[in-house]
Amino acid sequence: MNSSIPLPNDLTDQWHQAVTFLGASAPSEVALRSGLGGRTLSGPVVAANGVEAWLRVMAAPRPEGKLWEGAALAERYLSATIPRPDLLADHSWSSDGAAFQAHLWALLRGKELSETPDLSAPADVTDQWWSALHGAVDEVGRTPMPVGREVITQAFIHRMPRFIPALEGADLTVKDWRTAHGDLHWANVTKEPLELIDWEGWGGAPAGYDAAVLLAYSLPAPATASKVRDVFGSLLRTETGRLAQLVICAEIIQASERDDIHARLRPYSEGLVTELLAPQ
Repeated sequence: MNSSIPLPNDLTDQWHQAVTFLGASAPSEVALRSGLGGRTLSGPVVAANGVEAWLRVMAAPRPEGKLWEGAALAERYLSATIPRPDLLADHSWSSDGAAFQAHLWALLRGKELSETPDLSAPADVTDQWWSALHGAVDEVGRTPMPVGREVITQAFIHRMPRFIPALEGADLTVKDWRTAHGDLHWANVTKEPLELIDWEGWGGAPAGYDAAVLLAYSLPAPATASKVRDVFGSLLRTETGRLAQLVICAEIIQASERDDIHARLRPYSEGLVTELLAPQ
């Protein structure tokens, strides 16, 4: 399939096609939610068995790759004790040179903490919630790392001086790789109870990467950022954990040219870089 074929800017038609494909039904005035970059579209449905569910459709140039395979592999390889919604059904199809994938999920049991990946106010969660999140991240990290699935590659890490010039000449070799959710920001966690959502990109990453991502997206809310540092200090203060923080900062700086969320996070990330590279 030709990857140069443009993907549709509006997935509304494909979302309703997926409703039909999966034998579900949708409210007549259903409110749909577009993902970052407009490559996903999600909304509530009633599954064929009458259960309320959540339908997410993704567009891709071809039916392959890490994001395409991620949700199904997460269901297969991750422990059922890691808190996340159940995948009820899926369907894939191609049309006009593009590929589409639909996932039907059980409705979230918990409450969303943020509509955006970053925070504008302190996270309203309990110490028990933080303990449960630490346990979930730890359990993900103990999962055998999948072959051929990387959240971030060593090749990208070696290119980080393009975004953080002060790293030029530094040894950026990752010495400790672990399994990670890979996108653990505030729009992907819930409370009452805790659930981790959006597992499409999970895979291998520098140890501490999930904690580093959560920290980076917490920086606009200093009290929550301080809590992340406290709860995940054993990961963040290691050599690889510090490198993981630089990695997510480089990713945010790179993405700041493409969207407003990362543009507003860029100054915070640059501040974290200065902190991390200051003489100890």
